Amino acid sequence: MNRRLKIALIILLIILVSMISFVGIFVQDTKFMRNILPEYQLGMDLAGYRTISIAVNDGTETIYYDKDGNQVDTEAEDGTSEEVPINSEEVLTGENYQKTKQIIEDRLLDLGITEYLVRLNEDNGTITVQIPEDDMTDTASQFLYTPGKFTIEDEDGNVLMDNSNLERVQIGYGQSSSTTTAGTTVYINFVFNEDSVEKFKEITNTYVESTDEEGNDTSKEISLNIDGSALITTSFNQEISNGILQLSMGTATDNETFNSYLQQASNIAILLNNGPMDIEYTVDQNRYIKSDLTLENMLIPAIIVGVILVIAFLFLIIRYKKLGLLAVFSFIGYVALLLILIRYTNVIITIEGIFGIIISAILNYILLVYILNVLRKTEKDVVEYRKAYNKSMVSMILVLVPALIIGIVLCFANWLPAFSFGMVTFWGVLLIALYNATVTRVLALNSIVGK
Repeated sequence: MNRRLKIALIILLIILVSMISFVGIFVQDTKFMRNILPEYQLGMDLAGYRTISIAVNDGTETIYYDKDGNQVDTEAEDGTSEEVPINSEEVLTGENYQKTKQIIEDRLLDLGITEYLVRLNEDNGTITVQIPEDDMTDTASQFLYTPGKFTIEDEDGNVLMDNSNLERVQIGYGQSSSTTTAGTTVYINFVFNEDSVEKFKEITNTYVESTDEEGNDTSKEISLNIDGSALITTSFNQEISNGILQLSMGTATDNETFNSYLQQASNIAILLNNGPMDIEYTVDQNRYIKSDLTLENMLIPAIIVGVILVIAFLFLIIRYKKLGLLAVFSFIGYVALLLILIRYTNVIITIEGIFGIIISAILNYILLVYILNVLRKTEKDVVEYRKAYNKSMVSMILVLVPALIIGIVLCFANWLPAFSFGMVTFWGVLLIALYNATVTRVLALNSIVGK
């Protein structure tokens, strides 16, 4: 293929990739145009965040007693009542405050929320949480104060088992075995700990399905409750000796219904697997905080960066002529590809992540200048130019290895700003090596060879 044609095709490809990266790919979606490229995942410092404050519930509840002094659910004739605090003084301890904070953090992690800030007021137990504002925010906010108390109760409200008997809650799904309902059934399995297997076995032998001689239902039932609401009321038709109670969340025949059942089961598992809160909380504040970085205060830094880029591009063109112009196209293509890569790898971009993009771009620019300097001093010969280019790439890759190692190390950081910087740096350095070993190499060599 003609050298000029190769260069023209690569430049056109770079222009196309740049338009896709900087503008997007828009398709008709009902009445609106929709960009089919994934959205950038922005951190709280760029996208804003929800701040939710939960306070210890200082209210009271009414307890009713019958005439014999037994506690009942409703007001009884000749009975008595008293007002008692929802949270007794005994549970309002620093240890329980810390335990609640840890439960909240564990729930957020299980929900897939990696960026959060949890603050505890150790004097009054108030907990303030900051989480990103996205589709998960409203769901996540409910997990901040929901107690997560699990009970199995008899028909009189006596607690037979509770969270202390649970080892874990598991989720599963499979094809329905019913001949009338075809589809995928979502299951939730309550796995009881070793000390509670026999106890649950006894329950399944006690609360069984039965009828009297006239065919009337005389079954003894239990209810499985989460935070006082019955998930299911049932009796058993066989003994369960393995300590696992399996419940069906429903059978789905389409993806939307399946995902709904799966989400319900997942929410229950997250709630129960992290243990119950000993203290009851109420929402004290729930509001969105806008990022301090607005278009107005980003305008001046953007202009400065733009001016620096123009100067850097002019330097390449004036000093290296045609090679410099091709290097400018190469640089723009690199940045465009890096931004697309960040979109598709779902890197959460924070301010530190932006610095990672800038540093990656600077490293790529330095590599381009180094390559151009080497080529300018090399005799214009096919073999010599290839040797010089390959040698310069090897030298620069050795320099880039420490940056790549730093990026990899920071990818394992639990602190999101460090993680964001590490991920961007990792992809940026990796792309520098691959991109300049292919695209830039073809542009450079085809512009000189044969002169």
